[in-house]
Amino acid sequence: MTIASLLKSGLAANSGVAAIVGTRIYPLVFGSNNPTLPAITYQRISSSGTNGSTALRESRYQINCWATTHVAAVSLSAAVKAFAEEFSDTTSTPGIKMALVVNENDDFDDQAKIYRIIVDVMLTTTGD
Repeated sequence: MTIASLLKSGLAANSGVAAIVGTRIYPLVFGSNNPTLPAITYQRISSSGTNGSTALRESRYQINCWATTHVAAVSLSAAVKAFAEEFSDTTSTPGIKMALVVNENDDFDDQAKIYRIIVDVMLTTTGD
């Protein structure tokens, strides 16, 4: 299992997030050229070790909350933030010990005419 797969499975298992997107959670890009929205894409922004010989790492992930209206994107981002502030999964190695929302900003894709709220989450993990 990877940190990215733990994050995806955690998002999919969260009742608030799943009620909005179902299983429409994709790494990097949508699963098709004409995606059903709302949906989530996610990607790793950075990953680094901590001091000493500990196996703890910090990884920053960008979770993109896509929707056809700004109100729907805000609703999805609120569910994602609520999920992130409570999430941990140390049942496997690597595992996620803690998640923290560290940034959020709004965006609009003028070509596709869809809204995106970017939620940046810092994960403290055990291993890569």
